Amino acid sequence: MDRALKTTSIKYTNNGRRYIEFECVRYVFDQTTGSFEPYKFTIGPKHSDLVRQSAGLSSSEAERRHELDGPNQIVFRVDTFAKGIIKEFTGIFYIYQLMMLLIWYYYAYYYMGIVLSVVIIGSGVVKVIVSTNAQKRVLEMATFRGTSRVLRDGTWTTVDCTELTPGDVIEIEASSSNQLSVDCVIVKGEVVADESSLTGEALPVAKFAIKNDDLTFRHDEAGKINSLFAGCYVLETRPDAPNEPVTAIVLSTGASTAKGRLVRDILYPMPVSFVFLEHLKIVLPMLAVWGVIMLILSIIMLGSADADAWFYGMFTISQVLSPLLPAVLVIGQSISSDRLRAQGIMCVDLSRITLAGKVKVFCFDKTGTLTKEGLDFIGAHPVQPTASPSSSSPAQFGMLDTNFASFPMVIKQAMHCCHSLSTVGGNHVGNFVDVEMFRATGATLDMRDHNAMVSPAVHSRADKLRTLKRFEFVHAKAYMSVIAQEVETGKITVFLKGSYERVRELVNPVSLPVDFDQVAKSHSSNGCYVLAVAKREIPAGVTAAEVVNWTRDQVEQGAVMAGLLLFRNELKPDTEAALNQLRRGGCRVVMITGDHINTGIHIARTCSMIRKDWQGQEPYVIIGDLDKLGQIAWTNTDDDSSLSRADVESLIARGRSGFREVEIAVTGKAFNALLKSGWMREYLHETRVFARMSPEDKVRCVRLHMEQSITAMCGDGGNDAGALKASHAGVALSEAQSSVVSHFSSRNRSIMSCVELLREARCSLDISFASYKYLIMYGEILAFLGLVQYYFVVNMSQALWILIDGSTVPVSWALTMARPARHLSDTRPTARLLGPETILSVVGQIVINIIFQVTVVVVLFRQRFFRCAEFDGASADMRRWWELADNFEGQATGLIGTFQILHAAAAFNIGSKYRTGFFSNRVFLAVYATVFAIISFIMLADPNPIGCMFHINCGTKEALQGIGYNVAFNTPVDYYAPAGHNVMSRDFRWILWLIAVLNLVAVTAWEGIVVLGAGRAWAKAKWPRRRDQMRV
Repeated sequence: MDRALKTTSIKYTNNGRRYIEFECVRYVFDQTTGSFEPYKFTIGPKHSDLVRQSAGLSSSEAERRHELDGPNQIVFRVDTFAKGIIKEFTGIFYIYQLMMLLIWYYYAYYYMGIVLSVVIIGSGVVKVIVSTNAQKRVLEMATFRGTSRVLRDGTWTTVDCTELTPGDVIEIEASSSNQLSVDCVIVKGEVVADESSLTGEALPVAKFAIKNDDLTFRHDEAGKINSLFAGCYVLETRPDAPNEPVTAIVLSTGASTAKGRLVRDILYPMPVSFVFLEHLKIVLPMLAVWGVIMLILSIIMLGSADADAWFYGMFTISQVLSPLLPAVLVIGQSISSDRLRAQGIMCVDLSRITLAGKVKVFCFDKTGTLTKEGLDFIGAHPVQPTASPSSSSPAQFGMLDTNFASFPMVIKQAMHCCHSLSTVGGNHVGNFVDVEMFRATGATLDMRDHNAMVSPAVHSRADKLRTLKRFEFVHAKAYMSVIAQEVETGKITVFLKGSYERVRELVNPVSLPVDFDQVAKSHSSNGCYVLAVAKREIPAGVTAAEVVNWTRDQVEQGAVMAGLLLFRNELKPDTEAALNQLRRGGCRVVMITGDHINTGIHIARTCSMIRKDWQGQEPYVIIGDLDKLGQIAWTNTDDDSSLSRADVESLIARGRSGFREVEIAVTGKAFNALLKSGWMREYLHETRVFARMSPEDKVRCVRLHMEQSITAMCGDGGNDAGALKASHAGVALSEAQSSVVSHFSSRNRSIMSCVELLREARCSLDISFASYKYLIMYGEILAFLGLVQYYFVVNMSQALWILIDGSTVPVSWALTMARPARHLSDTRPTARLLGPETILSVVGQIVINIIFQVTVVVVLFRQRFFRCAEFDGASADMRRWWELADNFEGQATGLIGTFQILHAAAAFNIGSKYRTGFFSNRVFLAVYATVFAIISFIMLADPNPIGCMFHINCGTKEALQGIGYNVAFNTPVDYYAPAGHNVMSRDFRWILWLIAVLNLVAVTAWEGIVVLGAGRAWAKAKWPRRRDQMRV
């Protein structure tokens, strides 16, 4: 396991208490444990404890807590430009780059030294500027400004918001411009808050005071409806009585708040291990070792161990381990990020783009992701009650009704008042299910009084209702209830609304139709979101003042079933097409939803997540859920028959053998039980739908998939934010601030964004490897070329070196301009720098290039114009290395080496599975053709000014005239070839050019046919990998 150690200074409070601050959080030294821990204050833990603590803190206690917890602010230092420059350029690779550039300058290689210096320094400066600006934006997001009224020593005072501390009682005031600076729980009054920046929910939400009971308060679970979070806007407050403040108790401040955790996730993202990066840690030292070997060989070839020989060897190291390597690996990611941004997909972590290129499992939330965000109310299925509780005739369902005006009165009244809606500016705010349900009634909601008043629409022929008390919906209970009173008659009725499974458990069994479960499941299986409503009529002798003081259990006791409310959540129009593209692209698609399991299965069937197999057979769909005894109950949805675990495993085994496939759907409870037993890991890839999953369950499910495959998660950034953050690649279909913890966010809110992301990511990963291999080949070609030239004690001209190094940057950039393939391939690009495909590609080209380089030397030695050992560089001054270029050996080997470097880029431009084909990258073709033409002209042309600039096919005027060339241009005054020129014969020039073309054919054939084509297909068929056989 890799471990990173960081040090931080120890500080002291005013009372001498030791503490440290790490990643924005204060850790106080605990004498009992001998360790630094975040200080814990006793707030709650029961609801009644919170109510008792609503008297506020004393000033001395507030000061003590403030000292231990720190100020209510998220403290981190934004790097100054100077500090950012120092941090950036003191990295190990920058130091290496600087050393290599100093060697270049030592050997008067000024032109390219200056160019690379500008590139390296410029890119570093830009990186510092971008990083500093990003830190400033995060600081602005993390900074709260303003004051707050706080109750201390029994008196209301105004303090700066940075002085608030856990346990403080504060007044909640409406403000559309200032964000709340703390996490708190409401103890008096009601609040309407806009949490869209935190959760992505478009509608404001109503928050209510906590009840005075003995339930344990859970801040992030059931207590959310009573809690306000830092970063939200308070739109409206409603006190319990006129002239009374709405109050709340501060639970957490600073970096411990919801906003603080969001900022910390941005500043300190969780590192992720990726085989590409892990191999890179091995490859760079290997290249360094290889460079040292080449250093030793260079010294041997030069026949000397003096300083010049050492510097020559170091020059070779700079070629093997190119200073441009880190920059080139990032170029593909940056270009892909720009293209994603143009499509409305934002990326906050470039490294995740290449990681997304290996995604094999894509998990999806349902509501707002696969389906549209809202629900449509489609009707009610009322229950016809028995004549009396003691009646022997069972209750039964009436007719399904879609016309609200003809609903039974009890259904109308439940829809009128059994909700948690509020109003802001005449608009209803609250849960979108409640909003849609109430909208269907056509009633009006009056919140001017503390008790909501509902005025039914005229056509509904219902009585006006007043809400006396409301027990809010919490996920743990899965239902809510209200006490309502008819204004005209004074009749009091209790209404319950929630999941049909939960309401079924609460009502009098006599009121349940015998086919209640079958009917409810039938609606769920048809894609309906099903809620049950129940009622209890309060006896006439009980007054409103009495009933509002009853406990929740007393209020709801003896309720009878009234019927079912049906909503439908329609698929987004492009969901099915996007999922099909992902599956054709070799991705397994999975649903993780909080909805009912039958609804999840219906949506999975509708969008082809569950589909027929290759034989045209519908798969077995088996549901796993916990029964009343806590045991896993398996049900075959074909006929609702029960199955044993052995039956399920037998069907799975047959499905894996090619018979009828099996798709499993499990509930959250069953998932956790199966995970604990180990069964879930073994049959994870047979499980398609995970239903009734809590936010914590979603995180566990994603991490379970991550154990076996690179896993992406797509959701709306609300209750699935944890799963988005935990995944290898999280895609939030939201622009909320909470979506920043996700690695990607999309403005168009379509899962087609996931397809576009994978197309770009696979292209980016493929391009990163092409760039990586190109620079490796650049180094290896020059290293072997160096050995050959050191053997003859020759070199290339400075102009030719400039052409080689100067063309490397544009050629590398042009390689990355390939656009992604139009369709996802059913495979993923390799991520293994030391994998067989990468090694075969590089080593094969190295061998081919060595063969052609040796061929050039052999052919050169057979030319009539060439005299062996005519040029003697042993006596030359190594620091004037350009004087070693005026000869046939350095000229011929240098030209073929230059071609080989260019040809390597052409070979690595091949690839049409993850990026467009060779000829579609027009930018590369233009750059390649330009450089190819320049080299060809220099090689083939008779003596001319350009060739003489490169000291190729040139010489002094006298020497050129002596061999029959009448030159009318300025030629070099000094030429160091013994004959005064190095003009090759025309026949040899064309032979040399033909060898270069054949070299091109050989390396492109090797890459296109052996590495990426038929050879690769044969190898994969002969040695298939088990993980490639996962059913998508």
